[in-house]
Order: sequence, then structure tokens, then C-alpha cells
Amino acid sequence: MSDEYNTASNPSQARTFRVLPRLNKEVTHEGTDSFRQQLLSDFPELTAHQPCLRLHDGRVLSALQPVRVLPGRRWVMRAHWQPGDQAAPETVFAKCFIGQHAKKYAERDAQGARWLMQAGLPTPALRWQGQSASHASEILLYTAIADAETADLHYKRADESARRTLMHALVKTLAQQHAAGLVQTDLHLKNFLLASAQVWSLDGDGIQRKMLRPQAAYRQLAALLSKCTVLDQHAWHKELLQTYDAARGWAPTQSADAFLQQVKRMKAQEVEHYVTRKLFRPCSDVIWQQDCRSAQACSVVGGLHVTDIPALEVAMHVGQPLKTGNTCTVVQTQLQDQQVVIKRYNIKHFWHGLSRAWRPSRAAMSWQNAHRLLYYGMHTPQPQLMFEQRYWGMRGRAYFVAAYSPWPDIKTFFATATDPVLRAQAMQSLALLCYQWSLLGIVHGDLKATNLQVTDQGDIVVLDLDSMRQISLKHRAQRGHARDLRRLLQNWKQERSLYNALVASLYQHYKDPEPLLLAGLSV
Repeated sequence: MSDEYNTASNPSQARTFRVLPRLNKEVTHEGTDSFRQQLLSDFPELTAHQPCLRLHDGRVLSALQPVRVLPGRRWVMRAHWQPGDQAAPETVFAKCFIGQHAKKYAERDAQGARWLMQAGLPTPALRWQGQSASHASEILLYTAIADAETADLHYKRADESARRTLMHALVKTLAQQHAAGLVQTDLHLKNFLLASAQVWSLDGDGIQRKMLRPQAAYRQLAALLSKCTVLDQHAWHKELLQTYDAARGWAPTQSADAFLQQVKRMKAQEVEHYVTRKLFRPCSDVIWQQDCRSAQACSVVGGLHVTDIPALEVAMHVGQPLKTGNTCTVVQTQLQDQQVVIKRYNIKHFWHGLSRAWRPSRAAMSWQNAHRLLYYGMHTPQPQLMFEQRYWGMRGRAYFVAAYSPWPDIKTFFATATDPVLRAQAMQSLALLCYQWSLLGIVHGDLKATNLQVTDQGDIVVLDLDSMRQISLKHRAQRGHARDLRRLLQNWKQERSLYNALVASLYQHYKDPEPLLLAGLSV
């Protein structure tokens, strides 16, 4: 629940909102006009000239700023509220539930908040519960916590030491919830706030009351740790398990290795569900549109809107070709005032088209894998759009659109970069990227130099993702990773000093040298 109950959020971001679609409805874009239309649709008592929500006790919520929106179901808004005639206005977070089940969801949210408070766990106070003046919505008002940020945002910004401290604090909070007989069913870092040297629990709607058996409690702990990067999971799983046992007063019984495998399995399942299911239907990140002639997915954050084949073809015609071939054509161009790269996957002939008709298109695979890398915190150009021609369910020509990435490829970088610090950073980033892929079972499939770029900060940007896959079987993943490493090092086979330096960097960062030995690499 991003930024809810947090008064420290950037005011410039307060007017944006994440939109979940109505079933079988086209999703509206973010922006002032769509915000007004959706707001007036869900709250008929509002007018464009009086954007204030009147409560059934006569008081008013003003200065409404949406934080999170599920149209037709729930609005979470930052607002001003005056608790009494003589009291000064306060900043609160208003959860407004609408629709057929509004009362049930509001009561469940309020009950969860009360359980947290009764257990002595820090949580934003429920200040008011009731209805709007029109009785069209159920409303809960929560205290806004000053100078707070979500654990998710803190984790992404923090260095290793601060992330480690954060995770220990979250594990202790989780242990306190379990000891109190409370279970947070929607367990992710956005449902925790950090403020006043405390961890605050959010989202009463996800709180259930029951005592967990040890194995179920450890599954919850694994779910929490699965929100970390794979490197942090491997580094901290033992000590976080010990912290949980100590907080519960339990003797250690859980195998640390088995626990780590459970963490990684839960993360892989979460990512796979996201990239194979959510990305191909309307969700908070994607605008999805489908009919008998086409299917397309458009990223909400990318700045593009749904399009058609003529617009894509015109953009490709006026752009700069980067690659022309029978199977795909790649063009750098401008689309809807955005600098993008369009990759069109061609159909060579009838039999080739027939072989591709029932399989996910390569554009869809690129769309999936770009989001997979971003989900894992790795760098790739922002995926903007995926478009497939359809003939009553059969797939034809397909397009993948990503943001233009201006950085040099990795071979050009090492041939021209003179800053030794930046060169060392790029080498470390490359080794860590490969090590993470080894741990996750990710195989790229074509690690030639032009598919890797280096930013001005020494980070690695990964391109050409239609052959990438994540393999669950360890021996198959290791063989694929070994092929990736051999192809990567071929880029510098004639530059022995750089080749040896890269191999040495890989050995420095891989905790287990087996994948390197399998690839035939030695120092």
C-alpha cells in the first residue's frame, strides 16, 4: 500500500494514482482529466467546482489527493479533516469503499486496525468510521504518520548495512504479530512504515486473527524475506531465521538451507505469476486491449497509450534502422513523442507463420522478460508496449516497444573508457549480474557484447530478451548459465588481459565456483 498514512511523500507525486481496471473496461490513463472523471463517477455527490467529500456527521474532507485507486471499489486519499468545531484541520488518510461490498471491506479493514492496536503494535490510529453524506461510500479516516516512508522505498534507497538493519526490524515485527495471534495475509514491504524509530504495520484489511503453527509461521517469514534481492537472501537468511526464533523464544528447528530454498521458490512463483498472468490482463501496471484482430499491452508508467499497426509502421518507416533481417527488424524512432526502439518480429512465409500461430510471440517473451528483470531489480530499457496481430486467436506479426537506451555496448565501453574506477565498477556490476542469474536460474541465451550496455554509473543494461528464460531445474539452469558465460567471454577472446580480469572478477563474486568450472573458466 504505497505511501499510505505517510505525510512525507513528495507532493508532486500526490496527484498521480495507480489505476486498476474495471472488468471488461478499457483502463483510463493517469492524469487530471481521468482523475476528475473517475472521481465524479465514483462519488456522485462531488462536483467539479466543489471537490470536497461531505461525511454523514456534516464534517467535510477537503484537499483530496488520491494515493491509490481501484475504480468502482476503493479510493485511498490524503485529505484535510477537522475533527471538531474548534479543532485545527488535520491531515488524514481516507479509505473510501464503494460498491456492493463496501461495508464488508470497510469493517474488515477497521477490525484489522483495531486488532493491531489491541496487540500493542504501532499502526496508524483509526480516527473516524462512517459513511459519506449520500451513504454511497463507507469511509475510514486514519492518522497520517509524519516523516515516514514505506519499508519498500527505504529498502530500495538504503545501503547494505541499512537494508540489513531494516530486515531485522521487520522480522521482529512479524514475530510480534504472530505472537499476538495476528497474520498479515498480504505480506510485502509496502505494508510497513518506518517512522520515529519504529516499524508501523499497515493494511488492516489483510490482518487475520489466528495462531500459526511453526511451519506456517516460517512460511510467512519466507514470504517476507522473498521481497529482498537474491543476494540479500543468500547473505542474511540464517541470521534472520535466528532473529525470528529468538523473538518467538523458540529453539532452532528449521533448516537454514531448506528455508532459503523456500524463500527462493516463493519469489520465483511470485515473479512467474506476475510476468505470465498479470502482464497479459488489465492490472495496475498494464493497459490491456484485445479483440479478434489484435492484442496489446501498454505500460502505465511508460507514457505511451494504445496504438495500431499503421502508427507503428509509420514510426518504423521514419526511424533509423538498427537491424534488418528476415525474422526481425529493429528501428530507433519516435512514437507518441517518446524516443523508443521498436522491434518487429516478422513472419517469413506461410509455414513459419503457422509454426508461430499458437505459441507466445517473441514480442510477448520480450515483454515478459523485461518486466522479469525489472522485478528482480536489474536494468533493462523500460518496456513500453507489446502488440500482436491476431486472426481469431492465431498470432501473426508482433511488435515490442521499449524506451531508447543511449549507452554504449560493453565492448565499446571497455575499449574507450579510461576512468579506472568506472571500469572497475562496470566489471563488478557484470560479475554480480551473472552471479544473480546463476542463483535465479536465468539464462539469457545470447550474451554478445551488443546485448549489454554500460551506463555512466557503471551499471549493466540488458537488451534482446526474447530468448531469455528462467529455469527451475538446477542442472538445466547450470548448463544454460555455463553457455551464457562462455558466450560472454568470447567477446574478449582476443584481448587476453581484459579476458583474464573478467574471469578473476567472476571468481571473486561467485560464492560457489561450480558454475564457472562448468563453463571451463579458470584463473
